[in-house]
Amino acid sequence: MLRLRPICIGISSVVLLSSIFFITYFLQRYETVELLTVYTLAFLAYVGCVLLARSKQSIYLLLGVAVVGRLILLPAQPNLSDDIYRFVWDGRLLQQDVNPFAYLPSELMNGKADSLGIDIDPELYTALNSPDYYTIYPPINQAVFTLAVKLFPNSLTGSTWVIRAILLLAELGTLWLLFQLAKRYRISQQQVLWYALNPLAILEMTGNLHFEALMIFFLLGSVYLLEKQKWIRSALLFALAVCTKLLPLMFLPLYLRRLGWQKVLLFYAVIGIATLLMFLPLLSSELIAGLQGSIGLYFQKFEFNASLYYIVREIGYYWKGYNIIQTAGTQLAVTAFLLIILYTFLERKKHVMSAFGWVWLIYLLLALTIHPWYVLPLLAFTVLTPYRYAVVWTYFIFLTYAGYTIDNFQENLWLVFLEYSVVITWLGYELYQRRHQHSKFMANPTKLSWVFLSKNN
Repeated sequence: MLRLRPICIGISSVVLLSSIFFITYFLQRYETVELLTVYTLAFLAYVGCVLLARSKQSIYLLLGVAVVGRLILLPAQPNLSDDIYRFVWDGRLLQQDVNPFAYLPSELMNGKADSLGIDIDPELYTALNSPDYYTIYPPINQAVFTLAVKLFPNSLTGSTWVIRAILLLAELGTLWLLFQLAKRYRISQQQVLWYALNPLAILEMTGNLHFEALMIFFLLGSVYLLEKQKWIRSALLFALAVCTKLLPLMFLPLYLRRLGWQKVLLFYAVIGIATLLMFLPLLSSELIAGLQGSIGLYFQKFEFNASLYYIVREIGYYWKGYNIIQTAGTQLAVTAFLLIILYTFLERKKHVMSAFGWVWLIYLLLALTIHPWYVLPLLAFTVLTPYRYAVVWTYFIFLTYAGYTIDNFQENLWLVFLEYSVVITWLGYELYQRRHQHSKFMANPTKLSWVFLSKNN
């Protein structure tokens, strides 16, 4: 078996890299059968690689495979997401000193650009997936968009390369931080591979350019500095995470009991001031109105791959006869906030990354829209814990791509039911196992309390 293990690792690595390459360069998101088949191969190869990695040599070898898996995507155009067009649209507006929060793309296309003397690309406009909505991207994203357009003013491909290079560097930083945190928590570095080799993480972060990659890097950097008692620097990195995605704001209550009132107030002040300074170049009444409108739409109009909300929606149809999204979205958001506050005061002050994971799970279960890449922060926050439900989720959430056709999208609720049934069942089993194996785990923190994906280090 010892002789066969390197061969099996090699074969699994080749299958993983080949599958990622094939999905990125030869498939589109509407090619459902081929896409899900190849992704299944990639996921099985990924699980095989992680389970076979026992020695430091094999772990570092597979870390190299993870890096190669990201590097081979550098020349590619995103094929599972069309967000890149809005990235470049915003960047080109900023290059012309136009606040992207001030105007809808449809406004500019319908004559406003001429009156303002703004050059816009009609071909780029036709590729936008939300021309009638204000931009939702905070200042760090906008800075990246601007840099990409500045370096390649008239090249969509060139701008894509710049954005991908930045997100790739963030991903490499995340891998380094996970290794450092694993050392600090005395956890096997093998567990980092659950994130490093995950095909969804590679495809969505580096391949499809989702800025969760940058947010995760900043948050893990903040955690790392907090562990080293450098909490002011930690607060600065946390502010960078907030200015990449606003969602990290929901983690702020977790610091109350960890830092104490005196430190936490200064911690919050540093985050607040740094965030304000980063928003300052874009600060305007249009920014506030645009963000309010976007957030309102998120809670009152958009719905995709939800769990609890779909149950609430069906109850609303039964009792009211119509979709109650306008009230249900807000109520679920308030419920999520209250649950996070409750968790903050009931938790046993585990390491902060573990707490991030539970808070992010609360958010996911009560949100109205859950795209595949939304689970990747959960994966990053839980890889250094005994739980593997997030790993399972990264497979089943990919099934949501089955709803795409060439020119339309139709969600398959049976697949949504399958996804959440498996994930919640897996989580329930792991919680049950964790309860009965708690003493063993405390004695040996590198032992993982899960079944089908388990190997003792």
